[in-house]
Amino acid sequence: MSIPVAFVAASVIEAVAIHFLVPWQWLRVVLLVATVLSLIAIGGWLAGRVVHPHLVSARTVVFRSGTGIRVEVDRSRISRASMVRRFGETANVIVDDRLVLPGPDGTVVDIDFDRPLSVTLPKRLSKGSRSTLIGGLRLHVDQPGEFCAALSRD
Repeated sequence: MSIPVAFVAASVIEAVAIHFLVPWQWLRVVLLVATVLSLIAIGGWLAGRVVHPHLVSARTVVFRSGTGIRVEVDRSRISRASMVRRFGETANVIVDDRLVLPGPDGTVVDIDFDRPLSVTLPKRLSKGSRSTLIGGLRLHVDQPGEFCAALSRD
């Protein structure tokens, strides 16, 4: 969460600095509009994470990242869920046969499947073909301990 907060703080500081440093009114207005639009984009990105959360039910788990990625897995296919903090990736990507669904500060949970799972992903992740085999997931959740405990319950 620290990266979006840093962007918001920088945008607010930028808006104040523009007001004092730019002498032309028309340019101040244009830059202020650009700043407000960037703040709206950051807010929309954060709202997408809240509106489309990961879901754990009695039989299945749904892993989501915004509206573009949705992976539904039967709970019996999950062999292990562990808390592992990683800062390397901050964008959706496939690394070492794992689908990475990070938050702004990386990932906090690793999930292994009992065997590779075929999933449908956006073209930018699947390298041409829509269906991709993954052996697990790395993802960000707000409360990793509770999430791992919910996955381990029968």
